[in-house]
Amino acid sequence: FFMEKKTMTSRGSPAQKSRQSRNLQMRAAAVGCLSATALGVVLMGLLALAMSAGRVPIWATKGIGLLLGCVLAAAAAFFCARCSGQNGFFLGLLCAAILFSVCFLISLSLGETPSLRALVKLFSMLICGCVFGSIGVNIHSGKRV
Repeated sequence: FFMEKKTMTSRGSPAQKSRQSRNLQMRAAAVGCLSATALGVVLMGLLALAMSAGRVPIWATKGIGLLLGCVLAAAAAFFCARCSGQNGFFLGLLCAAILFSVCFLISLSLGETPSLRALVKLFSMLICGCVFGSIGVNIHSGKRV
């Protein structure tokens, strides 16, 4: 009797499988966002060095910020999709939305006023997240059977 009950619980109910899948996706989103944040720190440091050396004009920082946001959303979505292995489109969308929200809240706390440029940045980051999340799921490793 106990063996039979143990084997039934080891398979897991649909609710347990759903919870495990959700936990895997949340963990993958955290890995993607944290890896993109680390990449962002490095890229922002390089940008600061280039600006202090006088190689980047001040007027170019808005465009570079848009490009940097897209690169970070793409990296987050790619790493998240590779970690999860499924739902790359939606996880990429989620990672891009999280990164945009954090950046938007930081810019508001620094005194920036919301503008149309923020909406352009949101949509471009979401598109990059969706595309690179899909790419991350569909890239296969070099191991062929």
